[in-house]
Amino acid sequence: MSRTRLILGLSFIALGLFVAFRDSPPVNQPPAVARKAIKINAAFVEQLETLGYFRHLQPEQVDLRKQAFLREGWNALLGGPPHRLNPADAEDLAAGGIGDFLRVVQPFLAREGVKFPEIKDEVGSAGYLLRFGDVTHVIFSPEELRRHTSGEEPGLTWGLSMARGFGLINALLKAANSPERIYAVNGGNDLFGIFLTPELQRLIAQHPDASPPDVPYEPNETYPTFGQPEWQEGLIP
Repeated sequence: MSRTRLILGLSFIALGLFVAFRDSPPVNQPPAVARKAIKINAAFVEQLETLGYFRHLQPEQVDLRKQAFLREGWNALLGGPPHRLNPADAEDLAAGGIGDFLRVVQPFLAREGVKFPEIKDEVGSAGYLLRFGDVTHVIFSPEELRRHTSGEEPGLTWGLSMARGFGLINALLKAANSPERIYAVNGGNDLFGIFLTPELQRLIAQHPDASPPDVPYEPNETYPTFGQPEWQEGLIP
């Protein structure tokens, strides 16, 4: 092969490589699936904002939370923000921790117009009584405690503490004419309480990426489910 033909051949190869790299997408350009996810996440953020999810946050906090949703989508709900999502270990609640939980979420409740009287927890062989000002709330009775400790209905006091404690909080919010309510996420030692309006709860529960065990739900006193979605028929993996 002549020197001229070799140079021409190498030139055409170099030109071909240049055109190929010029016309190919950047390495960091997201694939179609990722672009679709980003579009879904952006729409989700817009809906959350419209329904007031970012209320009570400072502007810089709002930006951080929005970025988290754009990156992580629905899963970002499980990372906060702390004024909405708070750990509420059901075992701790049943051991006299409802008063402590109320104090943790008091700043949010106060912004919603809830007034706080003196709170006192009384736990013992007589069950669990919560003194809330002049009103006494039965969290669980001696008979319910017996059924729990005897193994007849293990976990009963945990579930009742969640259901009745959260029920008290929702009654306070309703009395203050607040649109917010507290919902449960998961249960047992992995329990969280999350503040949402009913509209926000429906939006979150109906998201295509929603994981049934992690969907916020309204607790009830039905043993052993207490309303947790993962126990509902058709949703067990």
